[in-house]
Amino acid sequence: MTSEKSFNLPKDFGYQLGLIGFTRLSNIVRLIHFSIGIHPRYGLRLLLVIISSLITLPLRLWETIACSQQIAKIEIDRAPVFIIGYWRSGTTHLHNLMTQDKTFGYLSMYQAMVPDCSLVGQSWLKPLLSKIVPLKRPMDNMIWPVDAPQEEEFPLAKMTPHAFYINFLFPHKTLYLFKKYVLMEGAPQRAIDEFKQKYYKLLQIATIHADNKPLILKNPVNTARVRLLLEMFPDAKFIHIYRSPYDIFASSQNLHHTLSKLTTLQVIDSANADETVLSLYEQMMQRFLLDRDSIGDGHLVEIRFEDLERDPIAELSRIYKTLDLEGFDRAEPAFKAYIDSQKSYKKNNFNLSVEDSKRVEQRWAFAFSNFNYPLQK
Repeated sequence: MTSEKSFNLPKDFGYQLGLIGFTRLSNIVRLIHFSIGIHPRYGLRLLLVIISSLITLPLRLWETIACSQQIAKIEIDRAPVFIIGYWRSGTTHLHNLMTQDKTFGYLSMYQAMVPDCSLVGQSWLKPLLSKIVPLKRPMDNMIWPVDAPQEEEFPLAKMTPHAFYINFLFPHKTLYLFKKYVLMEGAPQRAIDEFKQKYYKLLQIATIHADNKPLILKNPVNTARVRLLLEMFPDAKFIHIYRSPYDIFASSQNLHHTLSKLTTLQVIDSANADETVLSLYEQMMQRFLLDRDSIGDGHLVEIRFEDLERDPIAELSRIYKTLDLEGFDRAEPAFKAYIDSQKSYKKNNFNLSVEDSKRVEQRWAFAFSNFNYPLQK
């Protein structure tokens, strides 16, 4: 029986291939102005990005020729449901849970890995990748099979240089990329238009994979893109999940450390990592709070991660009722089965120092008050 171990691949190869491999060659060329910051020690990692791009170039061309008309005919006439919330707020858990309702489609890990050739590679590339990509996520050991739901920012970063997860390769540009291509401050209109076009095409392809079902999507970056999403999908519905700022900061420290060391082409200054987390949360959540009122009545529901963890069925019921989604009763057995399957999962626990707690309380004071979390005594 063939297993992943029989490939004798380096430990992190599958993670790296999934996160930064199969980027469009044109995308790599358009990011050439960032290359001055690449450190020689990451030469082999850069080679992986380039080689995986070249290998899949014929597949991308094949998909363009064979499937472009099919993709273009797809009209996303049922607006997606967007799960939003800062990283480590429980967006993945909620997405995995809600996609147990088989009336919804979603973007899968496989589609995110090879966004420009997922249709033509469905029968053979997908099984191959399933043998290479580890079954658990590197940051929290959650199950990560190729059919699992995945966020859209991963494939977008492979399709356009105007996506935030370009920062996986170039972490020194994290705050620059966030301001320009998430907050869209200083982004030229042509870049915004290209981003919308690539995003829509990505969702057209996901709709084909989902047999035309309405999509439920999860992308933490979209927490600060509410207005842009409403321009694309005026009837879109949003589920915002939030969590204690103390837990967010502690878990985000681990996330940045774990992912950055797998994907970076630049030397990381760990002294600046905490400031990046603090600044990203400030900017993302303040933009969301500013744009929240632009979402129409009955199109937004907000839930606490702690409440979802305590009574998931009650919170799911509230989501369906608030957003007027059909099928809760039909999907409830599947929800319960998934919840039961996760009982053995143990999430990471991180403790904040007194100094870090004080920094969180000072910098994120607005979040404690807006989301009704008490300060530690």
